[in-house]
Amino acid sequence: MRSLYLSTILFLNYAAGDILRGVDVPLYAFAGGQATLSCSYDLRATRLYSLKWYHNGTEFYRYVPTERNRPIYIGPSHKFSVKELYRSDQRVTLSLTRLSVSASGQYRCEVIAEHPSFRTEAGTASMTVLREPLTPPVLVGAREIYEPTELIKIGCQLRRPFHHEHKPTLQWYLEGSQVGSEWVTPYGNALQQGSSGLSLHVPGEQIASAGGSLQAECRLTLGPHTLSARKTLRVRMRMISYVDNYHSTGSKRMGGSGFVFVTGAILISLLLV
Repeated sequence: MRSLYLSTILFLNYAAGDILRGVDVPLYAFAGGQATLSCSYDLRATRLYSLKWYHNGTEFYRYVPTERNRPIYIGPSHKFSVKELYRSDQRVTLSLTRLSVSASGQYRCEVIAEHPSFRTEAGTASMTVLREPLTPPVLVGAREIYEPTELIKIGCQLRRPFHHEHKPTLQWYLEGSQVGSEWVTPYGNALQQGSSGLSLHVPGEQIASAGGSLQAECRLTLGPHTLSARKTLRVRMRMISYVDNYHSTGSKRMGGSGFVFVTGAILISLLLV
């Protein structure tokens, strides 16, 4: 199980007096998996009095330098486990493990400066914990070989439906480059809520001009996390016959000798008969 690290980062104006620099929380994570949370700050002339993390308003982590310089972990243990990964005078990074679906919600980091100002600033970001992990997309309708005159059509769809607000995106690539919109259309029940599909349309001539084969890749993306399904598209290349070769290169007569010089391919073929 892996957390998806498209981070919802709250960037705060770094003007004079601001102490909280940013709150970094994954947008998506998986049940049973892990997520990394980070809170950065800059106190300049003063010192840190405390740094606290809250989940949906409930405190689950506290760091107070004057209290033996140790972090204090508070529940909710039934939603996740907390471990401090890194701490400096400008950043605290936590790891949440054994995530449950109830770990979804708002995460707030609160920073308080030392006496005498006790200036307080906080930043909030959301995380959604999905019940099931992502799976690669499925390719539909692909064949082993095509004719150069064909319009090649391949469908790509999700293995299972997603809720609308958490639906992954699909994109088609050829040899690592994203194809233009003129070559893709919705596929199957792509317009129905919870479903998604994208069809690729490639002229066979395009593949023939590239040497007869191209690798097609359908990428599923949710945040920065990407899973792919690939298929090598091949077209049947037309073989040039000896007769075609002869007519294309032509023949040449020399003086009155009556000898005809033909291409090497034709001479070899005659000798082999």
